[in-house]
Amino acid sequence: MELQSHTFSEGEMIPERCAYGRLGEGGKTVASENLNPHLAWTDAPEGTKSFVVACLDDDVPTNLEERDHAGEIPAGQIRRRFVHWVQADVAPETTEFPEGALRHGVKTPKKFGLPGINDYSRGTVPEPGSVGTGYDGPCPPFFDARRHYYRFQVAALDVAHLEGLPRTFTWKDVEDRMKGHVLATAELVGRYTLNPRLRGA
Repeated sequence: MELQSHTFSEGEMIPERCAYGRLGEGGKTVASENLNPHLAWTDAPEGTKSFVVACLDDDVPTNLEERDHAGEIPAGQIRRRFVHWVQADVAPETTEFPEGALRHGVKTPKKFGLPGINDYSRGTVPEPGSVGTGYDGPCPPFFDARRHYYRFQVAALDVAHLEGLPRTFTWKDVEDRMKGHVLATAELVGRYTLNPRLRGA
């Protein structure tokens, strides 16, 4: 199985329009358009009955107070995962998400499956279609010395619906229930940073 995007190519910068935050005047972080990127996948194996789509960032700082001599979060700091997107029970005939199709307010069109809760929810249960559900894009700290890499993933499953999935579900809920049902996976990685020192490099 192969995953591609018209929005960005493997290893490229994710466009600001697909981020949750961008650099504004004076270097401040401001809200961006937060559009989901275009994704399209091919060569799903025979027997595929649904897909799961996700976006994971494993470069998130664990201590925002730790700074190096330049005032940045050290690149070598221990990192954790942040879930930006989880979409379950995507119909087998759906093999493409147009850019912006799941933007704020229209995150629940049925043909694109069920949007889960992402980590912008901060442990709460947000309203359907609001921030914290479906796709919410990159917004790393502008003083982070590490570029963030965003892993967009698609998994082909041998079941049409994940059994026992809660009405409001997280990536962990999906990950647990996918076990034993994954026929194939594909991944596309994009990068993003708000650190001015890193943006041109």
